[in-house]
Amino acid sequence: MEKKYIDLHIHTTASDGLLTPEKVVELAKELNLSAIAIADHDTVDGYESAKGKAEESGVELIPAVELSLSYQGRDFHLLGYLINCDDPDFKKKIEEFRQERLSRGEKMVEKLNELGVALRMETVKGIAKGASVGRPHLADALLKEEYVRSYNEAFARYLGYHAPAYVPKKYLTPEKGIELVHQIQGLAILAHPGTAHQDELLPDFLEMGIDGIEAYHSQYDRYQIDHYINLAKKFGILYTGGSDCHARADMVLMGKVKVPYRCLEMLKKAKQKKFGG
Repeated sequence: MEKKYIDLHIHTTASDGLLTPEKVVELAKELNLSAIAIADHDTVDGYESAKGKAEESGVELIPAVELSLSYQGRDFHLLGYLINCDDPDFKKKIEEFRQERLSRGEKMVEKLNELGVALRMETVKGIAKGASVGRPHLADALLKEEYVRSYNEAFARYLGYHAPAYVPKKYLTPEKGIELVHQIQGLAILAHPGTAHQDELLPDFLEMGIDGIEAYHSQYDRYQIDHYINLAKKFGILYTGGSDCHARADMVLMGKVKVPYRCLEMLKKAKQKKFGG
């Protein structure tokens, strides 16, 4: 029997990825992925745009979102899976996130201008093309206007956490993020804990109601994958996985990490148990 694989962490042009939602579905089909989740930052526009293409191609498309959290002075990402994208309160919250991202982008452009970099917000918006604005769009704009020679230089010189044009995001607390995902009948998964060495805080997240952790990721080696699977089993929580593909630096990571379909089956069973239906 042929093994079925999935990728539950993909970004598109609706946030800071370089592939359109439709192209993501096409690639998933080519890679013989059985299911994917478009988990864009603070938006479900990519998921909405991809639904028709997914139905047509036979690729199972999972509604998802990635939210930014802050806890004990550190940044975290929270994945929400099998969410109800049509919830009116969620739609309102997502629009608030979009406006906050736009405002943050404008403040960073102002800082760049003060530093003598004459970048215009119109250039950033043109690159974002209606997507939820993030630092990658500013980096692309700096590169386009030849203020930097590479995407990485844009972050190192201007946009990184300790760089002069950086403006902090308005982060959700973990409690608020988990609560939001649960309000829309989704499952809250801590994204890529292994990339930021966040194991010691996992008990805190468990107390706050987290449903699982991302055990498969394109930056994990086999040891880390096994470690997070075992950790999830130890705590009796779910484990998921995905490539976290943004298609930047000519790297299309979709399908690079072999996430078994059983991870999605576990998500579905957990959702049914938690919310019924």
